[in-house]
Amino acid sequence: MSRVAAIRTDIPVSAIRRTIKNASDSAFRLRLMIIEKLLSEPDLSLQAVAESLIVNRETVTKCLRLFNQGGLDLLKPKRAGRKEGNPKYDGEIFLELVKTLKKTKEDWSVYRMQDYIREQHEVTVPESTIYYRIAKLGFGKRSRRSA
Repeated sequence: MSRVAAIRTDIPVSAIRRTIKNASDSAFRLRLMIIEKLLSEPDLSLQAVAESLIVNRETVTKCLRLFNQGGLDLLKPKRAGRKEGNPKYDGEIFLELVKTLKKTKEDWSVYRMQDYIREQHEVTVPESTIYYRIAKLGFGKRSRRSA
């Protein structure tokens, strides 16, 4: 029984096999194996491919749809987490803060340091980032205490 859905044929099976060998992610490798099986044995049904690779037929259908829409790029797994990543703060902000802390003779809380950075540089830095950066520069949670 031939499959109902068509598959794009602009990507050669040999390229997919090379990608399978180099893939380190197991989910990506499985998706590639599904596509390789569909391309190399065009007379297999989607159900037969699913049974041969021990996956659901829906998994085969999803891989086929993604491959037809965007090739190998859409088969790659999406990474969790924030897409923009953690914000990068200029190190000069913290060096200036340390100079100010050394000039004063009083303790500054992390919250006061956060307010100072917000006033001087118009940037809101999380308390945990301030604590981390200040600790790396030799200060504790309170500015006059050594870490």
